[in-house]
Amino acid sequence: MAEHLRSSSTTVRFLAWLPLAALAIFILTPLLSSLTYSFFRSDGSFTTSGLTGLADSGKIIAPLTRSLIVSVLAVVVLVLTLVPAVVAVHLWAPRLRSLLSVLCTLPLVVPAIAIVAGLSAVLRSLASHGRGSLGMEINTLLQNQDLPLVLVGTYVVLCLPFTFRSIDAGLSTLPLRTLYESSSILGAGLWTTLWRAVIPNIRGPVMFSAFFTFALSIAEYTVAATLSINTLPVFLNTLSSTNFRGSITLSVLLNLTTWLLLASATISASRFGHRTSPDEPAPAPSRKEAAIS
Repeated sequence: MAEHLRSSSTTVRFLAWLPLAALAIFILTPLLSSLTYSFFRSDGSFTTSGLTGLADSGKIIAPLTRSLIVSVLAVVVLVLTLVPAVVAVHLWAPRLRSLLSVLCTLPLVVPAIAIVAGLSAVLRSLASHGRGSLGMEINTLLQNQDLPLVLVGTYVVLCLPFTFRSIDAGLSTLPLRTLYESSSILGAGLWTTLWRAVIPNIRGPVMFSAFFTFALSIAEYTVAATLSINTLPVFLNTLSSTNFRGSITLSVLLNLTTWLLLASATISASRFGHRTSPDEPAPAPSRKEAAIS
């Protein structure tokens, strides 16, 4: 009887791990195949010709720099706007929390191609006013190839469904009202309270939001290609017609970078996330810190 139970337990564990193993094979097989093609010739010898070709051409520098700048700006804009907005709703307008949740979730149900199609229509409408008009100036500013602000705004919108949930969940574990009132009694202003008391307690969700936004922004292709902005993924697609091995190598490196960023986001959210019990309020800023405001 005991042997039968042990056999049944082993079968159950095997069946539980089977879907995960199948998922790992499905994900890793294309990646390992691409990695093998990038760094090994047909005869099995190791090669770095893909990387050498990318470095020698120098054409990768501009799209890489553009993608990095857009990704960093998207992170900064998202954190500086979303965190204060969610804090304000939790403190002064809790009834609007459900409305804000719905608004931030909308990009999840609208395809990226539909968003960029509507955005293109708006940009064409601005440009239709003619050269020298305010609309044309705004259109030129938003689609500037050196600093495409239209991509920054679009990536912030695309990241909202995931980052809002993370930050909202982090704030829900805090006695936010107690923190704010304690800081006010000590003379701290809103921004001092936000920087000194609130953000340290939700640094896990904030770091997750930053890593996730950066990973999505640096690897996004649909919006940039539709708007004809030469970011790193768009350059990768163009490169495939002239240097196929180089394009596969770059694709693998970009894929690994994205995975690394998402793993860092998950680890940081679990390692640095600070969950404060409502019965144990987080310490308010000291009088010396409050005097900074």
